[in-house]
Amino acid sequence: MIGDNWIRNFIGHLIKLNALGFTNKYLTERKLAYFACPYRGLMIILQKAFEINSVNNIVAIWTPNDKIGFLPSVMPSTPLELSRSNSSSIKLVSESASNLGVMTNRELEDLVSALSNEPEVDPEDTDPALCEAILRAYVCIAAHLIHRPGFVQRKELPAPIARPIFAFSKYVKRPPSLTYASYVLANFATPIPPRTHPSEIKVAQTLTGTKDEKWFIAVHLAAESVGAEVVSAINIMAAAFPKDNSELLVSALESIESSIEFANSIFSTVIGNIDPEIFRNSVRPYLFGHSDIKFKGVSGEPNVTYVGETGAQSGMMRAVDIALGTRHSNKTSSFFKHFSLCAPPPHQKYFKQSLKIGQDLLFFSNKNKAVKSARRAALLSVAKFRRSHLDIVNYFLVSNGRKLTETGTGGTDFINWLGNLAEETEEDAAA
Repeated sequence: MIGDNWIRNFIGHLIKLNALGFTNKYLTERKLAYFACPYRGLMIILQKAFEINSVNNIVAIWTPNDKIGFLPSVMPSTPLELSRSNSSSIKLVSESASNLGVMTNRELEDLVSALSNEPEVDPEDTDPALCEAILRAYVCIAAHLIHRPGFVQRKELPAPIARPIFAFSKYVKRPPSLTYASYVLANFATPIPPRTHPSEIKVAQTLTGTKDEKWFIAVHLAAESVGAEVVSAINIMAAAFPKDNSELLVSALESIESSIEFANSIFSTVIGNIDPEIFRNSVRPYLFGHSDIKFKGVSGEPNVTYVGETGAQSGMMRAVDIALGTRHSNKTSSFFKHFSLCAPPPHQKYFKQSLKIGQDLLFFSNKNKAVKSARRAALLSVAKFRRSHLDIVNYFLVSNGRKLTETGTGGTDFINWLGNLAEETEEDAAA
């Protein structure tokens, strides 16, 4: 008989083969029966293994949890790992990742011309780690083709770029552009434990290849590293309400306050690690949204409009806002809903589930002074976070009292947007 250890090792080897380019579909349909027969039990185990390892679980990896928060629960593949793909197009795209920032327009055009017009990889034939990495690689190239001065007037993406982006974005159910999920959340190459400092984070891919941009992404990932603490606190709040347990509620609110204080402390590392001119002129232009970009080669050649990559798409901060029952103006709430549509579907589901928690907290805090005080402290930590964010934005984008740009990358008037967020949160805390 075949032992359990042999089976485990065999599964491990097959999964490694899969990561190197042997697709799930190929192994499942053509090889599985050969390898497993006549051991029907082994065949069932192998099928289950590939189900677990398959992109069918792309939803599951984005489910917020108390282990990794709002980050994906599997580490996305790196460009180096992508370069081992059997797809010639994916190899070329991944190999160009580190050079995007220094490629000339002609070199970028030559790269696109060398790619296949026909999709070489079906999203269903990739695992979650590969799926997210492939999407990230393509949307980074798309950002250059959309925003570079030499391409901006074309207002189109060529088929070798547009078709993979459209297919993979549709599969993960996010906008076909550079979202916060692709640019930040699925852009790490080393594990991110709770309360990680930016210096300890290895970013998988950037748009420019600059150390400044790497730090910019790492700062966001470091702030997101307390997401697990936030989810844990929200879970405790949900458990405390039915028990009418004020002590549990206060403890959970204090945990949220502490988490946001850590995220706020990370902002100070921006000064001295990111050159304002490099950020303004080399990085930021690629983060903006776009209007009516034609996706060539996609059925119907749709014109796609996108709001732009922005930290306002952060699931962690949105969940905190909702779970605290923060009372925002209709205009602010409308913007939040707009940004939330760019988040992974499990994040959006989590926001909806947190609405009841925020409502219960408002009710409970009105009858319990300790809970009201703890909620107030948590709200003030969020307001402080918003103020710090505004200070950093002013450092980069305001000179001698004059704005160097009118809008943030998410399309808002950034001074009014961040200022209103802070003021509304402070007003709620004082109510």
